Amino acid sequence: MSANFEVLQAFMKASKAKDHDAFVDLWHDEMEYYWSVHAKPITSKEKLRKFIRNYEAAFDQQDWTVVNWIEKGDLMFCEGIEMIYDKSRDTLIRNPFMQAIEFRDGKVAKMRDYYDGSVVQAPQKPQAEGAAA
Repeated sequence: MSANFEVLQAFMKASKAKDHDAFVDLWHDEMEYYWSVHAKPITSKEKLRKFIRNYEAAFDQQDWTVVNWIEKGDLMFCEGIEMIYDKSRDTLIRNPFMQAIEFRDGKVAKMRDYYDGSVVQAPQKPQAEGAAA
């Protein structure tokens, strides 16, 4: 097992345990996280913490499993399945994903997530009181 895969395992363990400090610490200071192909990257640990808080308000990631991976130097591509509970829809989602991860100095420097956006959708925004249905 490579050192980079060991970092990924620690990353996933921290995520599953909801240990935000350990999770954020595994990111390089010069980070880029592309959580969606349609969004600007998250480029600081402070913004990553805010993203995690917002994400967990809407979703509970219950499992994250890597099924296949391949590495070339400090670049890893992995395929897997995550199980996400969507709080606003009261639904458990089986979400297949692909990730491209670049490592630097023993940490995650850049990650790009690829998944089916029709399966995992942005949380529904509550209607304002008094608004027409």
